[in-house]
Amino acid sequence: MPEVDPLNFAPRVTIPVLMLNGRFDSVFPFDTSQEPMFRSLGTPAKDKRHVLFDSDHAPPNDMVIKEVLDWLDRYLGQ
Repeated sequence: MPEVDPLNFAPRVTIPVLMLNGRFDSVFPFDTSQEPMFRSLGTPAKDKRHVLFDSDHAPPNDMVIKEVLDWLDRYLGQ
C-alpha cells in the first residue's frame, strides 16, 4: 500500500537524521535502497548525515557507538 512505502513517508521526516549503513549490505543495498531513502528525507541537508561502514548489514558496534554519541552530543549537548 502506498501509505506504508518508505519512499512516500521519507519526505515527511524533517527532524535530524543519522543514517548508519554497511556499504556491502545485501538487505538494504546502497544504490537501490540507502541512497534513494537518504535523498528522499525531508530533513534539511545540514541536519542529516549518512555514514557508510565497510561492512555488511551489521556495522561494527564500536564505530556505531562513536557515531551515535557524536550525533547525540551535537543535538542534545555533551
